Amino acid sequence: MAYGQFEQFIRNMSRVMGAVNTKLQRDLTLRTRVARRFSMVEVAGLLSVDTTYLTRISNEEPAFPEGEKRGRERTFSPSEIMLIRAIIGSNPADKRPYMHWRTKDQPVKVVTFGAQKGGTGKSLSAAHFAQYVNLHYGLRVGVIDADPQATVSLYFADEKLPLFEPDTPTLADFMGVDEPGADKLTNRDAAALDAIWQGTPWPGIKLIPGGANIQNGDISLFFMSQSTQVPVYRVLKDAIKTWDEGNGPKTALDDLRGDNGKFDIAKYEEALGETVDVIVIDQQPSLTLMQLNGLVAADNVIIPQTMKGFDLATLATYVSNIGEYLEFIMGFEADIEIGKGEHAVLPTIVQEQNSQDTDQILDLYRKAPREVMQVWYTRSDAIANAAEEYKSIYEYLPPKTRRASAKAFMANANAVNDALVQKVWPDLPTKGFAKTFIEERWS
Repeated sequence: MAYGQFEQFIRNMSRVMGAVNTKLQRDLTLRTRVARRFSMVEVAGLLSVDTTYLTRISNEEPAFPEGEKRGRERTFSPSEIMLIRAIIGSNPADKRPYMHWRTKDQPVKVVTFGAQKGGTGKSLSAAHFAQYVNLHYGLRVGVIDADPQATVSLYFADEKLPLFEPDTPTLADFMGVDEPGADKLTNRDAAALDAIWQGTPWPGIKLIPGGANIQNGDISLFFMSQSTQVPVYRVLKDAIKTWDEGNGPKTALDDLRGDNGKFDIAKYEEALGETVDVIVIDQQPSLTLMQLNGLVAADNVIIPQTMKGFDLATLATYVSNIGEYLEFIMGFEADIEIGKGEHAVLPTIVQEQNSQDTDQILDLYRKAPREVMQVWYTRSDAIANAAEEYKSIYEYLPPKTRRASAKAFMANANAVNDALVQKVWPDLPTKGFAKTFIEERWS
């Protein structure tokens, strides 16, 4: 069979790109992942306490981390911040909620970030959300990258994680659809499913990386839909349920203290890795069977969306197609529970200097105040600079010339994620970031 010039073109480009050093910055980031450290003042802000309280606890609790001294400043890593949160959260003398782990009777929460169009900041929104709830609430987070391009994976991977390796399990393995020609699911028990999660440098955050074999999942699901009675739209929902039933929370905060009241480091480290409190799914910008599974499995769906007219046309197509899928599913399985939480369209890459974008948000919000968020991600050079290093704003270390813009964008990210937390966990205490954002921009 003759393939002509196209085959030669592909072969040549594969050879050329294999020789080009495109991995230099990515590999540098993987070696220095989560290198940012936080001052005592910043740690106090994350925990909603004052610095004098932290200083007193640091003197009273032997397990309190030393941190690092930079000049006269004492700084802490995200892992040390999580440990501090657990120390004060497990202190029976302090009844305020510092650690917001789920209890044994609560199923894992699933939040899916999905969109029809690429380039809306979807992966970065998902990464920011996962890191925000980890830093500000101490939540253990499972990140599932449902995109073959593995974009969100780059915000969590380090050099220890075998990203882009052909043998690294992906979402397709977790769902049991990793063999394209199979006519039935590969059934994995809770322990086998748990082994698919990869550790990350972030404390309490696990990752199922993206990868090429996610596309195998779509092929497999298609053939199963033709030849078997497998409900191909709920495979991920069922896999998460199986995993959760065998790997739910076992340790309560009170368990982190021994009979003598001393903080148990070993028990804490075991609890930090025993489960996750929320699963964040980053979807591929499409609506395939694999991506439909991410929507059906979700308690909350967030649609990051740019506000240009053509982009909004893709949103109309996306929600219309989802509606048709849901109508079919409910007709096939009337008692299935889908999306029991709040859902939202999150405006992204908004040009605030251009009234066209903000007018569009206002118009959409008036028509759908429950569905369209009053906070948004602005267009910012700061996040573009961070993205060049495959970093979120929560770990980006800007040069002096970019510190002001980075600080402004972190405030923006905090506002968006504060609003998302209110959607996903209405009972959690708010940080006030969203309220400030809305008061400054809405009249």
